[in-house]
Amino acid sequence: MNVLIDFFLQLPTWQIIRVAGISAFTLLTLGMALGISYSFWGRSAKRGVYRTHSFFTIAGTAIGLLHGATTVIDTYSPYAWRELLIPFSAAHAPILSGLGTLCGYGMLIVILTTDLRNKLKKPLWLAIHMLSYPIYVIAFVHGFFLGTDSGLPAIRLLYAFSALLILALTAIRATKRAAGTKPAAAVKPAPMRNV
Repeated sequence: MNVLIDFFLQLPTWQIIRVAGISAFTLLTLGMALGISYSFWGRSAKRGVYRTHSFFTIAGTAIGLLHGATTVIDTYSPYAWRELLIPFSAAHAPILSGLGTLCGYGMLIVILTTDLRNKLKKPLWLAIHMLSYPIYVIAFVHGFFLGTDSGLPAIRLLYAFSALLILALTAIRATKRAAGTKPAAAVKPAPMRNV
């Protein structure tokens, strides 16, 4: 047992937390961008776009959960499980840390309800799925203001590009919808568990 404890204590947890947080945000941005642009794609590409969207979203959520869980074993600024699981209860940066917890819960709800999509009424599923927008904003605020790497030019550029990408795709989609442009023929997406 001491060997296992020593192993975890020797991990570069601070680096894991930072890399996992940035990676999770990047993957979630890509997943969301593909989800927003889903109707832009031709019929033959839709299945692949949906699978890639699902993969990025699930991978980003999983890495985000790793990001949070690693804070519990971090020796520099450890979080207790209670601080990690109960939003806004952390001793360090309770608001920003709580936003990270809410983001994790929100993504789990979006993924779970997408898996249950065929069992839910479409308006309910769509309303829950649209929570992706506030979840994205919460993840952005959490990462940008709590992340220790946010002062680096490359990371600032990543956040700026991410925000511009999501805003641009949302504006294009809204413009097409308002203009009455008929989206490409829909293909029934494959269940996420088969990704």
